[in-house]
Amino acid sequence: MREFLKTAILIVCVALCAQSVNAQRWARVNDTPVTVYSFTETVNTAPEVVQIFYNTQGEYFRDPRAPRFVLTDREGKWGLGIGGYVLARAEYDFDGIVDNIDFLPSDIQRDKGPSSQYQMDITTSTIFMKLVGRSRLLGDFFVYTAGDWRGSGKTFHLLHAYLSAKYITLGYTTGSFMDLAAYPATVDNAGPCGMTYYRATQLALKYSFDWGLSMGLGIESPDINASENDYVSVGAQRFPNIPIFVKYQFYKDTHVRVGGIVRDISYRNLLNNSERQKVGWGAQASTLVTIGNFQMSGQFTIGEGIGSLINDVSNIGTDIVPSPNEPGKMTMLLTNAWFASLQYNIAPGVFASATYSQSNISSSDSYGSANPNNYKRGQYLAVNMFANLSQNLQIGVEYLHGWRTDFNNDKFNANRINIMARYDF
Repeated sequence: MREFLKTAILIVCVALCAQSVNAQRWARVNDTPVTVYSFTETVNTAPEVVQIFYNTQGEYFRDPRAPRFVLTDREGKWGLGIGGYVLARAEYDFDGIVDNIDFLPSDIQRDKGPSSQYQMDITTSTIFMKLVGRSRLLGDFFVYTAGDWRGSGKTFHLLHAYLSAKYITLGYTTGSFMDLAAYPATVDNAGPCGMTYYRATQLALKYSFDWGLSMGLGIESPDINASENDYVSVGAQRFPNIPIFVKYQFYKDTHVRVGGIVRDISYRNLLNNSERQKVGWGAQASTLVTIGNFQMSGQFTIGEGIGSLINDVSNIGTDIVPSPNEPGKMTMLLTNAWFASLQYNIAPGVFASATYSQSNISSSDSYGSANPNNYKRGQYLAVNMFANLSQNLQIGVEYLHGWRTDFNNDKFNANRINIMARYDF
């Protein structure tokens, strides 16, 4: 453990001394010029096509940058970019462990077992293909596919496959009930326990006004994560999820956003073989504020039937659960989740941040007393530093502390130190 800490401190010292590019958390433009290969005999720099790659970069810290290499057609109106990054992490848990490669408080080990563990992960390395173009009908548009190796047995895992043009996004990507620009930077892949994060096949509409206001509406495929027993089951769903949001951009990297989502969840009463349904809902407010070298962000989410949309409880069956009081009936649990983050840009290419987050599940129909060992509350603290050693190589070091509280008020905690290196191409 002592040698591991020495290594982490050494990496941070090297990062502080390195000459690096502008790597402020919210600045998503890659300063390295895109290399363009043309199918014509004359070199074509295709500046308009290249600018589309820059303009359509993702808002999230973990999204890939614009590709380094682009193929264009004869007129320079179409461009095909291939890029991504290789990302490696080393993780050390001590004084309690998390039974997951990601730091989820719901997976903090509850029974007596090892108090420490060492893990390494490279499966979140990402590769993408992006076709961009410009037409009279669609304006500036792009087709995007991306994946990592988080599939079963470290196989390829689809992250995105969609078309975006003017006001429409159609395909599989992150949901509209999310404010990606406000999410904090973490070495941990999952991020804060109270952060909403999910993907869905969808049709999303977004319209931006000239004065900073934008609005969005979506139709998303439902993906329900529920608990079942001998009296109830959850299967095919009959209605899509409907997210909506309104966002106001005051100036660059400063905004407020409010949103909501409606989810109709169908289930079957196995006692009388009847179909029933519950209407889930969610409400959310988020913000990002930039003042000089400081950047602050936060998000608060509350609702019923939205467990699968929240990081820490997305896989523990809390969208809808069997009622302990009435066999054949299911109930929804009120869930609230939030995070607050502060970042300081120390120098060009170097920044540090701290994030605290919570996710909470409230009991309904005596659910808590009937399941005393089930998860009630998670807390997540992350303190980290990132630095760019070159225009394409970024490193980071992070300390994580997590708490888990069950309905019987038993408490468990874990600690983790993360080190990462990411190379974009």
